[in-house]
Formats: sequence, structure tokens, C-alpha cells
Amino acid sequence: MKKLSYYLLLLVLVLVPTLQSCDLDDDDGYSLGNYTIALGTVKVDAGNVSFVLDNGEKLWPAATLVPYKNLENGTRIIGNFTLLSDAQNGFDHYVRLNDYSVILTKNIINLTEENKDSIGDDPVRITDMWVGGDYLNVEFDMNIPGALKHRVNLVKNTTLQYPDDGYIHLEYRYNDMNDVTDYVAHSIVSFSLGDMGVGHTDKKGLKIRINSAVNGEKVITIDYKDLQTNKSIAALPGKMKERIN
Repeated sequence: MKKLSYYLLLLVLVLVPTLQSCDLDDDDGYSLGNYTIALGTVKVDAGNVSFVLDNGEKLWPAATLVPYKNLENGTRIIGNFTLLSDAQNGFDHYVRLNDYSVILTKNIINLTEENKDSIGDDPVRITDMWVGGDYLNVEFDMNIPGALKHRVNLVKNTTLQYPDDGYIHLEYRYNDMNDVTDYVAHSIVSFSLGDMGVGHTDKKGLKIRINSAVNGEKVITIDYKDLQTNKSIAALPGKMKERIN
């Protein structure tokens, strides 16, 4: 499968000597030496933890190399999985969970005259942006802070009147708190789209205004009609890179 950007190597470095990447739709059997990396959401049902990938596939962790049962329902993760079986008992695959990282997950908030200063509008260096599941996922680079935690938000700007063009208008905002170092980090954040997501609205898609560190203010358009569910692909990054910054 197509994997996320280079920073996901953190999930596989310790596994490189023994594992090799595979596709979810490989038909040459299952090997404990293979792995696949995907974004997903934790589902907890009666105390049992499973994972729902952004393409809708359901994974049951029949084995694990790391503790995971303290994960809370709705937590977003990037998971490194080894496939163990085809569909059974309501799941698309039984898997071994090799490792995972928790993704910062936030809701869309309203930007108002009262909170616009704290939300900020510092220039951003977005490396990718895509819709997966009911989330807008944003990969970005940032100069890490010295002491103060930076803030990223997806907002509905209530101080502006947007055109009635059939799209949902949002803004990606960043506040570096005037506290940056020379060290650069790569990260990801997921924003829950809720009733603004694919299949939950009659809108044509999203128009997201960003303040690019490269090209200044611009709008990224994501058309929902272009989004297709592919059961063999668990994450679809890379589609927007040529249109960002």
C-alpha cells in the first residue's frame, strides 16, 4: 500500500531487519515478516479494542508487540500492522499490531473577534492534506518551540461572509506563540469533520484557506466527488502535494 511520508519511518526502523512492506490486497498469503502502515481510529466495544482504517476496513488485533488496551475510543493512530488472515467474525483482517503512534486529533472550532488573536495566523509549511474517513488530515513541518506549545486549528471564520458556492469554507490556523528554535519537526494532525464529512453533507467539498510560508494566502480545494473508497488502500496521502504551498 502507499505509505505516509518519511516521518513514519519511526514506526518501522526497529523492524527493518525482519519485516518488509506489503499491500492490503496481496494475494500471496500472509507472512509474519510483512507489514503495512495505515491511519485508523480506535474502536472500543465492551472493553475490546479494534481499529477502523480510513477506508473503512476493520482490523482485529489477534496479536501484538506493544501494549494497546489502554487506548481510548475515538483515538486516531498511525499503525504498523502485520496481516494474519482474511475476513472473519465481522473483521476484514486479523492482524498483529507491531507499533503505533497517536495522532493529535481536534474538532473544528469557530474563530471570532474574541479568540482570533489566540488562534493566530502564522505562516504554515504544509506538506500534505487529504480527507480520510471522516477526518481532514494535515501533515506539516514546524520549527519546534523552546518552551511554549504551538497551536494548530481548523476554524470556521465567523468574522467573514463567504460566498455561497456550494463548498464548506474553513481556515487552517497556526500560532507559533513567538517561540521557535532552529530545529524542524514533521508532524500530523487530524480534524474531525463530523457532519461536514463525505456522505454527511450535500456540499461539494472543502475550501481551506491557509497562510503559506512559501506563497502567502491561498485556498486549497478538496472536491468530495473526487474521493473514492478503495478497499486495498488504507490511506490516500500525496494527492494534494502539488497544490499546497
